Amino acid sequence: MSASPFLRNQWYVAAVPSEVATAKPLRRTICNEPIVLFRGEDGIVGALTDRCPHRMAPLSSGEVNGDTMQCGYHGIRFNRDGSCAHVPGDLPAPRNFRARSFPVVEKHGFIFLWMGDKAADPALIPDFHENDDPAWASVPGYLHIACNYELMVDNILDLTHVVFVHKTTLAGGGVTETPLQVEVEGDRIVAKRIMHNVDTAPIYRAARGLNGKIDRWQMFEYQPPMYVRIVLGAREAGSDTPIGEPVHVVLNSFTPETDKSIHYFWTTARPWAIDDPKVSQLYREMIDLAFAEDAAIVAQQQVYLDTAPPGAGFVNFPFDRAGQSARRIVRRLLDEEAAEGARTAAE
Repeated sequence: MSASPFLRNQWYVAAVPSEVATAKPLRRTICNEPIVLFRGEDGIVGALTDRCPHRMAPLSSGEVNGDTMQCGYHGIRFNRDGSCAHVPGDLPAPRNFRARSFPVVEKHGFIFLWMGDKAADPALIPDFHENDDPAWASVPGYLHIACNYELMVDNILDLTHVVFVHKTTLAGGGVTETPLQVEVEGDRIVAKRIMHNVDTAPIYRAARGLNGKIDRWQMFEYQPPMYVRIVLGAREAGSDTPIGEPVHVVLNSFTPETDKSIHYFWTTARPWAIDDPKVSQLYREMIDLAFAEDAAIVAQQQVYLDTAPPGAGFVNFPFDRAGQSARRIVRRLLDEEAAEGARTAAE
């Protein structure tokens, strides 16, 4: 069984492009590892462990020098691949003197970081294209939440809670009464809940003018370890709008900071009224409120988990199936990664 709480051979959202400005490095902890992200004069982002191998000072206390990261303690510079570019006084660098580097891909309006030792696999980057597709209007957001990332995966894959937690935004009829249909396809989960002739939700009343009975759908795609894409939609009950057509999508990345804290990067994107700032502001206000409500619940949940008596655990109901399936997938992948690491070490 793996002792690591995090999958390493995976991509993690480390930042959004606007956070990594030329000449100003960004420090961010991911999977308990302090990272410094920086953008060179050539516009390309690099990522290094935020520990200078000279005296373990934080590289992020320094500045970007050309296309290199310069330590703020003694001015030693490192290239994006971690190799030493310059030692003050033009002194020679010791053999193998370098900072650990991490592969970086800037895609879909996010900066993805590969944390593993295996060759980075671009196929594992989630399809979040709506975030920067010109045919969609996107409203991005970020929350720092004091919880383990799996609590938020549970939360987003079980939307029965919207009736009780998000009464003024996402709540509506039919959610608790309609079973969630879940299918596990290898390392991925697809799930859906389709509700007919139910009371509308505040977000559809405000954004789409749906005031009477509606048909409503929630469709989920989970990709390990912590990505969830949700298609949400509604129509007047019985109308001919195709089931599954999005009113909006929500793109979720619950990047672990530590065992008990996360960087929550989210975007809600829509394929209509893409040039209307009033609609975007409406979505921002409602989603900000809803996700702040989630953050408060799961942070308190983490506190209670930490102080629970020995032997206490979760009880599962049918609406927990997607979240439980996600946990099983991650456990299996952790075991596989640990076994592969043990084989490599023995060779």
